[in-house]
Amino acid sequence: MSDYSDALSQENLMTCFPRQYRRPNNSQLSAFAAIAEHGSETLEAPTGTGKTAVGWSYLEALERAGATSLVAIAPNKTHVNQWKELHPDMTVAYGRSEYDCLYYDEEDEPFKADEIPCLTLTNCPHRVDVETGQTVEEGAMPCPYYQAKFEARRSRKLVCTMSFYLFNNVFRGDFEPPDGLVIDEADQIAKVVRGALSYEITDFQLRRSVMLLESIGADDEAKSVKQFLRNMVAILKRKPQGQPTLLTDGEIVRLLDAIGQIDAEAVRKRIARAIKTGEIDPYEDREVLTRLERLTQNLGRYLRSLGYALPTGEYHALNLVTYAYSDNEVTDENRVNYKLIIKSYHVAGLVRKLLSPNTLAMSATIGDNTVFGYETGIQLPFVSLPGTFPAENALVLLPTDTPNLAQKERSRNQPTRVLRHIARACGDFAKKDIRSLVIVVSNRERDKFLWLCQEAEEDVDVVSYGDGLTPRQALAAFREGQGTVLLGTVANYGSGVDLPEEIAPVTFVLRPGYPNPNDPFAQFERRRFGNGSYWKVWNWRVMIEALQVRGRNIRSASDRGATIFISQQFRRFLFASLPEWLKDSYDGSLTFEEACGRVLELMEAQS
Repeated sequence: MSDYSDALSQENLMTCFPRQYRRPNNSQLSAFAAIAEHGSETLEAPTGTGKTAVGWSYLEALERAGATSLVAIAPNKTHVNQWKELHPDMTVAYGRSEYDCLYYDEEDEPFKADEIPCLTLTNCPHRVDVETGQTVEEGAMPCPYYQAKFEARRSRKLVCTMSFYLFNNVFRGDFEPPDGLVIDEADQIAKVVRGALSYEITDFQLRRSVMLLESIGADDEAKSVKQFLRNMVAILKRKPQGQPTLLTDGEIVRLLDAIGQIDAEAVRKRIARAIKTGEIDPYEDREVLTRLERLTQNLGRYLRSLGYALPTGEYHALNLVTYAYSDNEVTDENRVNYKLIIKSYHVAGLVRKLLSPNTLAMSATIGDNTVFGYETGIQLPFVSLPGTFPAENALVLLPTDTPNLAQKERSRNQPTRVLRHIARACGDFAKKDIRSLVIVVSNRERDKFLWLCQEAEEDVDVVSYGDGLTPRQALAAFREGQGTVLLGTVANYGSGVDLPEEIAPVTFVLRPGYPNPNDPFAQFERRRFGNGSYWKVWNWRVMIEALQVRGRNIRSASDRGATIFISQQFRRFLFASLPEWLKDSYDGSLTFEEACGRVLELMEAQS
């Protein structure tokens, strides 16, 4: 691969700056200076500093120097589309869940590509050869997902989701490492990769898989799957029913070794032949074929790609969160349901495989770069830039008279009382035409807030998701003027939601999203780190959450907004987590009522 480091001079980067922005701001100039010094870099640039323009300039400078493969990756379709809107000449590609499958085209609602056994359907007329762009059947409509892969391979500048890049670059080897890579919202990459590499296996699915394989005479393949099923049930039936339970290292090794005994290629070929001869109906058996493909193809490829094997030949169990769940639901076969969940944990090594020799990782919230590097595997020179709006335009408030909502500290009725206070405050703000965003952690808290607003003496007009309305649709309705309060969990509205220009200048944040102590992921991290070291990682995550939430209502120098953090848990880290330029915005000395008064003063000063 060619060395393009000379192309990343400050002068070249400024020359490549997008014309629609006229000229770089001071933060962007500082970013260019840092890139010129280091080449590859982790850049913390607060909301409104123009990270996308910096990323584009980075790729453009490399292209002008002769680079032919340039990629920007982002967490989801919304972020990808933001790049596309600003730079229409970029090629776009998403994860499989965003594309319709044409093989099952007579369905009223088409299946998404990740819902079907795509690798097994070798006779699909719509499949596109990613080398030539030709469909299997001449004249057939191209598969949208494979067409996107074909176009992505030919593109000089590609913007795609992190999951698309992960599966096509690392696992399937469809792409060579790019000459230049920009990672947008880099703090999200470990979470995205873990979510993409999550596998759920049930005994019911395995039994159906065995029956299907036996029905087509694939006895050896059926025997391998049956052995894995026996091992799984033997282990899981000893676990407590009704609660997720971590497996021991020995149990994990036993199960993963059993998966390794399944000949994935033999299974695929035998099923493809059975579909061709009519022994299997790909429509009738779609679900079991999909599950079987995920077990034999996707999970097997994942384990091989990550190279978890130790010198002894065993899998490194501490890199996998593997837990079991069983319940008392009796099926038609009068048996207990067993479920096995396998999730990747330590994805840093995998993320490092994604990186180019010329990599720019960007985020509004990096925080502790050491923890960021451990979580993500991105360990590049680090630069943090100041914001583009004055600190007096923002308020970061932590009232003195709100309770500690940690599970061990709070009384039984405190969460309800606090939510009622927030609902009343939202109603008072609404009377002055000030709209609010309310962020909670759990759906139970969301439901409670909805109920309190309905029961309030003065009705609070809340917009939230549910009853067929998606989070994205609820957000769109609120932006268009519906309601006075937008309500959601931190998972849905904590990041990637922009509400500037007084769409919702006030944000209430109920509590930090520390994991439930009984959650298997939390149990795994306590076991993995030991001696309380997991708190450093947990605190980093809730710091990032807090900083992301704070940035929802201010996107430019003309915006003003306030964020009121409720639980006293925030007092442990909130002020320390704020960048230096924003610390003057913080006040932790006011009561809840006084904090709301400060918000009114800020908004009245604006008007």
